[in-house]
Amino acid sequence: MLNQEKLNQSKILQMVDWQFNRYLSMQLLPLLYLLMIIGALLLVGFLVAASYSSSLWFGLAATVLSPLLFVVFVAIVRAALEYLVMAHRTMSIVESMRALPDQVAKVEGRVEALTSQVEDIHGTVIQLRPLLRSAGLPARLLDSLRKGESKDGDK
Repeated sequence: MLNQEKLNQSKILQMVDWQFNRYLSMQLLPLLYLLMIIGALLLVGFLVAASYSSSLWFGLAATVLSPLLFVVFVAIVRAALEYLVMAHRTMSIVESMRALPDQVAKVEGRVEALTSQVEDIHGTVIQLRPLLRSAGLPARLLDSLRKGESKDGDK
């Protein structure tokens, strides 16, 4: 069973997930970043070599400007990948928000049940009010509460 779980979590098996149940891009992002930096380095190197084949002065100028060009390429790659990360995080938030209507519906059902119970209790109290008044129960209850407050105040 443990070996099957390891196979399910394997990066190779995730890449052949034809239904795209899992997002692999965030896990492969560091590798993609490294490959793109290597690609930028190779592109700058190719541009410098091509410049030397054109002329010596053009090659020297390209050699001097190549570090700046490399930094610009890496910055563009970094910005694009950060945008991808931001889009992935936004997508995760939206997916979690998709569950909110169900949660609100559950809470709404509970509130309706409580409201019904409170209305039932209120109806019962309304029906018992004449009986309680005739027995003087509310006045006695209030008096006992007032006496209890004065005893607490004396302490």
